Amino acid sequence: MWKKIFNLKFWLPVLVLGLGAGITFALLKNKPTAHKKPNIQRGTLVEVMEATLSNPQIEIRTHGRVRAAQKVVLSARTGGEVIWISPNLNEGRFFEKDEVLLSIGIRQSQSRLKAPFNGVVQVKNVDLGQYVNPGTQLATLLGSDHAEIVIDLPMGRLDWLPRQLPPEQNIGAVSGGNQYQIPAEVSLAGMNSASVWPVMVKRHLLELTPRGMMVQLIAEAKDPFRLKNLHETQKNENFGSAVVQIRNLGSVKTEIPDKPQFSNIPLFVGAFVDVRIPGRQLENVFKVPAQALRDRDTIWIVSEKLDPDSVTGALELQVRRVQIAHLDQDNVFISKGIKPGERIIISPIKGAANGLKIRIVGNSKKSGKQIIGGNKNKWQGHEGKRKRPEGQGNRPESGTKDSRKKRAEQNEEAHKESQ
Repeated sequence: MWKKIFNLKFWLPVLVLGLGAGITFALLKNKPTAHKKPNIQRGTLVEVMEATLSNPQIEIRTHGRVRAAQKVVLSARTGGEVIWISPNLNEGRFFEKDEVLLSIGIRQSQSRLKAPFNGVVQVKNVDLGQYVNPGTQLATLLGSDHAEIVIDLPMGRLDWLPRQLPPEQNIGAVSGGNQYQIPAEVSLAGMNSASVWPVMVKRHLLELTPRGMMVQLIAEAKDPFRLKNLHETQKNENFGSAVVQIRNLGSVKTEIPDKPQFSNIPLFVGAFVDVRIPGRQLENVFKVPAQALRDRDTIWIVSEKLDPDSVTGALELQVRRVQIAHLDQDNVFISKGIKPGERIIISPIKGAANGLKIRIVGNSKKSGKQIIGGNKNKWQGHEGKRKRPEGQGNRPESGTKDSRKKRAEQNEEAHKESQ
């Protein structure tokens, strides 16, 4: 029995088990303390704008078609032979009021036909030596002092026009009728914005179009063929379209203007035009880009939620329903549902929902805590300036240039030796 007690084979397993238990107890007693780290969620990066109240004037955008304001058919009052025709009585030629256009020989006398207004010849139906009867259509004349633009406007947008007539601007609807004095702008469809004509909306017709059920506004454009300002236009085009030379400290630079200020393109009769009409003024609304509107009547607001692990609080997305006062192609005007100073999200987000963690573009840079990925340099400070490593002072710029020059010379010598 004593042999078994003092036998090494008997105590060896016991010693191993005891040693293992001791090591395990020591490890458990001296285990490292786990420190709780704050739960950092970067969130989705978004662009925002601040909501501000304003009283903007809405703009009505539509289209129209140009037609002649004056159009007559020149007819022969008596029969006879055409013995003289003015050189201006040709299609596309302009003439002045009371100018003689042709003469008809009647029994050794002449019947001279004069122009009733300033205009242009649209159609010519007579030649020299031709015998005409009374009532024969000789030519079709169009007035050149004014042109009319027939503007199509949806019936629901008729209420967008100015309601009152400010005495200082003479804008708005004349009380008691369908007459207006509203300045507007038209431009040829498909042309650049330089070809713009100021027009005046005068009235609206009292019948709807057969197709589309549109209200037709009639606007008046002065000098549609650019006749009165032709000389001034050509003079300015020589300076506007040419290359401008700017001498700066002995050097010559060439610059071309982005947009010509003058254009001699006429307002063609029958042309389709884009129309912009200033509408009525809104009061106490928030103007936001059209892309900020979600699902017709909701927007996304930045909401700040208190977070114990964050000093400034976590930013979350909040879906907000709003009331729209006006909507056009580019902007949305909101009357209710937003408070001044709130931040509206204007960038698209996939899977947007209430409570989504977000980050605002530019916030990290302003706080000076952004770390550039893939680079060991950390950007600190409010201005985003990089701090130099310790032990390195401000190196003079001349010394840097000298060192670069020496390195370039050494590289060039090594290249020659290798050859």
